[in-house]
Amino acid sequence: MFSLERCSESGCRAYVFPGSSRCYRHSPDREQLRSGVEKRLNTESIIRDISIVGASFRSIRPISGARITGSNFSFCCFEDCDFSSLAIYASFFDFCIFSHCTFSSIDARYAVFSGSTFIDTEIHGSTIIHTNFMGIDAERCDFSSNDFYYSNFSLSRIVSTSMEDCNLKRTSFRSSITKGVSFRYSNPEEAYFRREEQ
Repeated sequence: MFSLERCSESGCRAYVFPGSSRCYRHSPDREQLRSGVEKRLNTESIIRDISIVGASFRSIRPISGARITGSNFSFCCFEDCDFSSLAIYASFFDFCIFSHCTFSSIDARYAVFSGSTFIDTEIHGSTIIHTNFMGIDAERCDFSSNDFYYSNFSLSRIVSTSMEDCNLKRTSFRSSITKGVSFRYSNPEEAYFRREEQ
């Protein structure tokens, strides 16, 4: 798991970058740190214990079967990234921006995407259980053919998005706004679901 030590910069509550006394934002060599993480994401099969908050990544392509565990990517921006066949375990992607990204055939468990924004992004053919999407903003996305068992979309805004052929058993959509969302072939009757379009 990434270090829970706080940044040494006065007043900063962010967690330190691995091997440093400062967080990514307060590190003097930010671009070097960011490019190092980018290289790891593109070339290593196991990525663990990373904490990089507020970085931007473009065109990331992790190798097939790669695994991200115990890492923190909060407040990062991802554009045109392909996370297909990736495993994500106990990692944080909260308050991120995902634009034109693809998550195909991923295995996500106990991951956190809460507060994130998904634009023109695909998540399909995946196992995504016990994962937190609370408060996300998703627009023009395809979230079809997924197992969302026991995941949480409460307080979210999901617009013009497909959630077809999904397992929604025990999935929570409490107090969410769903507008132009298709649940065809899914089982919303087994979810904690309440539409708020009115």
